[in-house]
Amino acid sequence: MESKSLASTLFLFFLLFGTSAASPTLKSKPHHPLPCKRLVFYLHDIVYNGKNSKNATSAIVGAPAWGNKTILAKDNHFGDVVVFDDPITSDNNLHSTPVGRAQGFYLYDRKVAFTAFFGISFVFNSTQHKGSINCVGADPTAAKTRDISVVGGTGDFFMARGIATLMGDDVEGDVYFRLKVDVKLYECW
Repeated sequence: MESKSLASTLFLFFLLFGTSAASPTLKSKPHHPLPCKRLVFYLHDIVYNGKNSKNATSAIVGAPAWGNKTILAKDNHFGDVVVFDDPITSDNNLHSTPVGRAQGFYLYDRKVAFTAFFGISFVFNSTQHKGSINCVGADPTAAKTRDISVVGGTGDFFMARGIATLMGDDVEGDVYFRLKVDVKLYECW
Protein backbone atom coordinates (compact mmCIF):
# COMPACT_ATOMS: atom_id res chain seq x y z
CA MET A 1 0.00 0.00 0.00
CA GLU A 2 2.80 2.33 0.92
CA SER A 3 4.57 1.76 -2.42
CA LYS A 4 1.35 2.60 -4.30
CA SER A 5 0.99 5.94 -2.51
CA LEU A 6 4.70 6.69 -3.02
CA ALA A 7 4.36 5.89 -6.73
CA SER A 8 1.22 8.06 -6.98
CA THR A 9 2.95 10.93 -5.21
CA LEU A 10 6.00 10.69 -7.48
CA PHE A 11 3.75 10.49 -10.55
CA LEU A 12 1.90 13.67 -9.50
CA PHE A 13 5.20 15.39 -8.68
CA PHE A 14 6.66 14.69 -12.14
CA LEU A 15 3.38 15.51 -13.83
CA LEU A 16 3.10 18.92 -12.16
CA PHE A 17 6.73 20.01 -12.26
CA GLY A 18 7.64 18.31 -15.51
CA THR A 19 4.97 20.13 -17.55
CA SER A 20 5.62 23.52 -15.95
CA ALA A 21 9.32 23.33 -16.76
CA ALA A 22 8.63 22.40 -20.38
CA SER A 23 5.99 25.07 -21.01
CA PRO A 24 7.14 28.61 -21.90
CA THR A 25 6.63 31.31 -19.31
CA LEU A 26 4.41 34.27 -20.05
CA LYS A 27 7.33 36.64 -19.62
CA SER A 28 9.52 35.11 -22.33
CA LYS A 29 9.97 37.25 -25.42
CA PRO A 30 10.22 35.92 -28.95
CA HIS A 31 13.69 35.98 -30.44
CA HIS A 32 14.17 38.87 -32.89
CA PRO A 33 17.26 38.74 -35.06
CA LEU A 34 19.57 41.72 -35.32
CA PRO A 35 19.58 43.56 -38.66
CA CYS A 36 22.38 42.65 -41.07
CA LYS A 37 22.40 46.23 -42.45
CA ARG A 38 20.94 49.52 -41.22
CA LEU A 39 20.62 52.90 -42.94
CA VAL A 40 19.16 56.18 -41.65
CA PHE A 41 18.40 59.03 -44.03
CA TYR A 42 15.91 61.83 -44.74
CA LEU A 43 13.37 62.11 -47.57
CA HIS A 44 12.36 65.65 -48.66
CA ASP A 45 9.04 66.00 -50.53
CA ILE A 46 7.94 69.30 -52.14
CA VAL A 47 4.45 69.01 -53.64
CA TYR A 48 3.69 71.06 -56.76
CA ASN A 49 1.03 73.65 -55.85
CA GLY A 50 0.69 75.58 -59.13
CA LYS A 51 3.39 78.11 -58.19
CA ASN A 52 6.53 76.17 -57.25
CA SER A 53 7.32 74.19 -60.40
CA LYS A 54 11.03 75.06 -60.15
CA ASN A 55 11.43 73.41 -56.72
CA ALA A 56 8.68 70.76 -56.74
CA THR A 57 9.75 67.13 -56.41
CA SER A 58 6.26 65.62 -56.49
CA ALA A 59 2.98 66.22 -58.31
CA ILE A 60 -0.65 65.22 -57.94
CA VAL A 61 -1.47 62.97 -60.91
CA GLY A 62 -4.91 61.81 -59.79
CA ALA A 63 -7.61 63.61 -57.86
CA PRO A 64 -11.21 62.86 -56.85
CA ALA A 65 -14.03 64.45 -58.84
CA TRP A 66 -14.29 67.33 -56.34
CA GLY A 67 -10.51 67.98 -56.30
CA ASN A 68 -7.90 69.29 -58.68
CA LYS A 69 -4.27 68.53 -59.47
CA THR A 70 -2.60 71.55 -57.89
CA ILE A 71 -4.16 71.54 -54.42
CA LEU A 72 -4.55 68.47 -52.24
CA ALA A 73 -8.21 67.54 -51.67
CA LYS A 74 -10.10 68.30 -48.48
CA ASP A 75 -11.17 65.36 -46.27
CA ASN A 76 -7.62 64.16 -45.49
CA HIS A 77 -6.60 64.39 -49.18
CA PHE A 78 -8.74 61.30 -49.87
CA GLY A 79 -8.41 60.16 -53.48
CA ASP A 80 -5.27 62.11 -54.34
CA VAL A 81 -2.48 60.16 -56.04
CA VAL A 82 0.97 61.73 -55.92
CA VAL A 83 4.14 60.65 -57.76
CA PHE A 84 7.52 61.79 -56.51
CA ASP A 85 11.21 61.96 -57.25
CA ASP A 86 12.53 63.27 -53.94
CA PRO A 87 16.10 63.85 -52.80
CA ILE A 88 17.31 61.81 -49.83
CA THR A 89 20.05 63.17 -47.61
CA SER A 90 22.09 61.79 -44.75
CA ASP A 91 21.02 64.70 -42.51
CA ASN A 92 17.79 66.68 -42.22
CA ASN A 93 18.98 69.64 -44.34
CA LEU A 94 17.19 69.87 -47.71
CA HIS A 95 20.23 71.64 -49.18
CA SER A 96 22.73 68.92 -48.17
CA THR A 97 24.28 66.85 -50.95
CA PRO A 98 21.79 64.09 -51.84
CA VAL A 99 22.90 60.49 -51.27
CA GLY A 100 20.15 59.22 -53.53
CA ARG A 101 16.54 59.64 -54.67
CA ALA A 102 13.21 58.36 -53.37
CA GLN A 103 11.02 57.55 -56.35
CA GLY A 104 7.48 56.22 -56.39
CA PHE A 105 3.96 57.15 -55.43
CA TYR A 106 1.65 57.62 -52.49
CA LEU A 107 -2.11 57.69 -52.50
CA TYR A 108 -4.36 58.98 -49.78
CA ASP A 109 -6.71 56.09 -49.08
CA ARG A 110 -8.99 57.07 -46.17
CA LYS A 111 -11.55 59.83 -45.94
CA VAL A 112 -11.96 59.69 -42.15
CA ALA A 113 -8.27 59.57 -41.19
CA PHE A 114 -5.05 60.97 -42.60
CA THR A 115 -3.38 57.89 -44.12
CA ALA A 116 -1.60 56.98 -47.31
CA PHE A 117 -0.28 53.93 -49.14
CA PHE A 118 3.35 54.12 -50.29
CA GLY A 119 5.23 52.41 -53.10
CA ILE A 120 8.86 53.61 -52.86
CA SER A 121 12.24 52.82 -54.35
CA PHE A 122 15.14 54.38 -52.48
CA VAL A 123 17.75 54.66 -55.23
CA PHE A 124 21.38 55.14 -54.16
CA ASN A 125 24.27 56.07 -56.44
CA SER A 126 27.02 57.29 -54.15
CA THR A 127 30.47 56.13 -53.15
CA GLN A 128 28.96 54.45 -50.07
CA HIS A 129 25.97 52.61 -51.65
CA LYS A 130 24.79 51.66 -55.13
CA GLY A 131 21.43 50.09 -55.84
CA SER A 132 17.85 50.39 -54.67
CA ILE A 133 15.73 49.40 -51.69
CA ASN A 134 12.09 48.77 -52.64
CA CYS A 135 9.31 49.29 -50.08
CA VAL A 136 5.51 49.16 -49.92
CA GLY A 137 2.98 49.65 -47.16
CA ALA A 138 0.37 51.65 -45.33
CA ASP A 139 1.39 54.97 -43.80
CA PRO A 140 -0.97 56.09 -41.00
CA THR A 141 0.49 59.58 -41.11
CA ALA A 142 -0.75 60.67 -37.67
CA ALA A 143 1.27 57.93 -35.94
CA LYS A 144 4.66 58.96 -34.54
CA THR A 145 6.38 55.99 -36.22
CA ARG A 146 5.08 53.60 -38.86
CA ASP A 147 6.66 50.64 -40.57
CA ILE A 148 6.52 49.70 -44.23
CA SER A 149 7.91 46.48 -45.68
CA VAL A 150 11.20 46.24 -47.53
CA VAL A 151 10.25 43.81 -50.30
CA GLY A 152 13.43 43.68 -52.35
CA GLY A 153 16.36 45.53 -53.74
CA THR A 154 19.11 45.74 -56.32
CA GLY A 155 22.88 46.28 -56.33
CA ASP A 156 24.26 46.48 -52.78
CA PHE A 157 20.75 45.63 -51.54
CA PHE A 158 20.10 42.63 -53.82
CA MET A 159 17.02 40.67 -52.64
CA ALA A 160 16.91 42.64 -49.35
CA ARG A 161 14.09 42.09 -46.86
CA GLY A 162 13.30 44.11 -43.77
CA ILE A 163 11.45 47.09 -42.36
CA ALA A 164 11.62 50.82 -43.12
CA THR A 165 10.41 52.90 -40.19
CA LEU A 166 9.04 56.30 -41.24
CA MET A 167 8.98 59.21 -38.81
CA GLY A 168 7.57 62.64 -39.59
CA ASP A 169 10.44 65.08 -39.11
CA ASP A 170 9.00 68.35 -40.48
CA VAL A 171 5.81 69.53 -42.19
CA GLU A 172 5.16 72.90 -43.82
CA GLY A 173 1.48 73.00 -44.76
CA ASP A 174 0.48 70.89 -47.76
CA VAL A 175 3.62 71.77 -49.73
CA TYR A 176 6.64 70.28 -47.89
CA PHE A 177 7.26 67.36 -45.60
CA ARG A 178 10.40 65.60 -44.45
CA LEU A 179 10.56 62.02 -43.25
CA LYS A 180 13.31 60.40 -41.26
CA VAL A 181 13.68 56.87 -42.64
CA ASP A 182 15.30 54.11 -40.57
CA VAL A 183 15.84 51.02 -42.75
CA LYS A 184 16.66 47.74 -41.00
CA LEU A 185 17.48 44.86 -43.36
CA TYR A 186 17.18 41.31 -42.00
CA GLU A 187 18.03 39.46 -45.22
CA CYS A 188 21.23 40.62 -46.89
CA TRP A 189 23.06 38.85 -49.71
